Amino acid sequence: MEIIGSLILAVFQSVLFYEKHIGISMLIFAFVGNGIIFYILKKKNKIINSNGFLLMIPIILLSSSYFIFANKAFYIANVLVLIILHCLMFAIITNKKDYLKNHISKAIALFSNTIFEYNASIEYVKDNIKLKNTKKIDRDNIKKILQAIIIVSIVVGIVIILLGSADSLFANMFPDVSSIFENINLVNILNLSLRLLFIVIFSILFLNLILKLKIKENDDEDLEYNNSMEKDNNKNPFTLELLLISLNIIYFVFCCIQISSLFAKINITADFDYAEYARTGFFQLMFVSFINFIIIIISNRQTENKNKFIRTSNIFLVIFTIIIVISSMYRMHMYELEFGLTYLRAFVFIILFTEILLFIPTLLYIFKAKFDFVKWCMIIILSIYCTANFINIEKIIIAKNINRDEDIDYKYIYKIATEDSYSLLEEKLKENISIDEKVEILKILFNIANTSDEIKWQEFNISKFKLKEKNINVKKLRDEKMHLEDLVTARKMFLKKVSENPQNTIYNEKINENEEYYVRRIDSAMSSELWSIGKLTDKHSIYTETNQIDVSGASKIKFFENGLGFLEKPTTIHCLASELLVTFDSGETFQKIDFPIGEFTLSNYSKEEWQNCYDYYHLPTKLDDGTLVVLASGGYQDTYNNAKIKAKYISKDNGHSWEFVGEVT
Repeated sequence: MEIIGSLILAVFQSVLFYEKHIGISMLIFAFVGNGIIFYILKKKNKIINSNGFLLMIPIILLSSSYFIFANKAFYIANVLVLIILHCLMFAIITNKKDYLKNHISKAIALFSNTIFEYNASIEYVKDNIKLKNTKKIDRDNIKKILQAIIIVSIVVGIVIILLGSADSLFANMFPDVSSIFENINLVNILNLSLRLLFIVIFSILFLNLILKLKIKENDDEDLEYNNSMEKDNNKNPFTLELLLISLNIIYFVFCCIQISSLFAKINITADFDYAEYARTGFFQLMFVSFINFIIIIISNRQTENKNKFIRTSNIFLVIFTIIIVISSMYRMHMYELEFGLTYLRAFVFIILFTEILLFIPTLLYIFKAKFDFVKWCMIIILSIYCTANFINIEKIIIAKNINRDEDIDYKYIYKIATEDSYSLLEEKLKENISIDEKVEILKILFNIANTSDEIKWQEFNISKFKLKEKNINVKKLRDEKMHLEDLVTARKMFLKKVSENPQNTIYNEKINENEEYYVRRIDSAMSSELWSIGKLTDKHSIYTETNQIDVSGASKIKFFENGLGFLEKPTTIHCLASELLVTFDSGETFQKIDFPIGEFTLSNYSKEEWQNCYDYYHLPTKLDDGTLVVLASGGYQDTYNNAKIKAKYISKDNGHSWEFVGEVT
């Protein structure tokens, strides 16, 4: 039974994981693999302590995370944690009830023996596969076994190919095996050999594990060494007492500084950089808190000897350490506000929060020496770890970063973003953001969509499946990205020209955050010039050239909001008269303004030549109520009546119609 079970586990492991990403396969293996092992142990009456089955809760939760989320934050860590949890679970269910620290020691021994004491499983196989009339497997028998393995492998391979061609679902379970026989070459042969080797290795490991679990542990030798360390461990506690006194004094002073400077913000001078102070030192404080935690655990063993001084000192050390941890969290928070959230910073928050919770069993351990401290610490750590797996840290990090007011590190987001965050980034793209941000987000979305390949059933993942259900048009996404990138490139090239030749800029004005105008001289000849009219839109991220026009060198231009603009264009080389042109479309088209004929009551009627002399129209100004005002003078030099009188026109509909007000001084 043990040999068959281990072989089934090894083959099952190969089908689920060999050359595949982990997905729903981990959850399937957790159920099927444990089911086989539990069945064997139950048949052999080796299940003694059912409390160990409680560890199946975090095992199932962590195994489920592989097919729920696509991010890789816990990809490797969860594999290691699952191995540890399985070893601990098997150690508990096959031994009598005991302190958790003793079960942990047995779990470590179980893991070590499973890996390194493989001879036992090999001998077990030899003893259970004896040939008739032989007590030992000689060379001839070994040759026969090897020949049998080769022949069976070839036949089984052919059968799999045949069955796979008849049933597509069956073929999906062995896609790599079928491709080997379709394209026979050295690489495929080596790949098949390697896969068979892994099956053999894992079958030995699984068999070794089952055999170790079957061994009856001697209850009288249940790792009581933990108490041996305590015997006469601290006959002279002076060192610990002095250490605790010194630490408590130091931490008392430090905590007073933290409360007054970091939290209460008092005793801060004018030249003190508070922001820099708050953003530094969190890692150091975190390490200090770890050291204190270890000191508390070690020194607390003195409480069994009723050493009240050490117990009291530990209580103060716990209080000071909690303040230090909170200070470290606050500093990290300040740092995160300044530079954004990352996986490392998120893990720091989680670790520090876990440490605060661990002080609850620590305090109980201080007051109650027989309290199972290790068990409750493990419950807290496992609970936080499982929670961290399911809160989707990636989405939290990206959500906080893309909503920052400061510069956003899109390179980091590009590096960590997976299918889990696609919808979040897609929603951000719909907001009123700059084109630069849109380009960065489109790069990320395109990368996710473009690298999201077809997944095998063993790799099934909910986030990836949801993304596939969207039926994303990758080509459309790429075209949109490239279009916006071209706009960004055009803007950068334009601004580079402006900075290199600032003397060619005739006019530049920022009207509002989505409207800024540039008029540049791109050519000139005699008194004529060629102007390029352009504007920056979309939070000054898109540059568009609206027009190129020929004007005289003395011309002037002015824009207002919503594309309204005016061009003061002299009609003669000496600027004796001018036309005033208006545009309602940011300079794409201009039209001449025909001002109404006015009655000039202040003109000098004694001189006929000055009749209707206001023929030079200047750029308008705008009053607070939105009224546009144009003043007309006698020529550009305004020689009429010593420049004391002008004609005044106004428009109350943004330049669409004008009325004559009169002559003004």
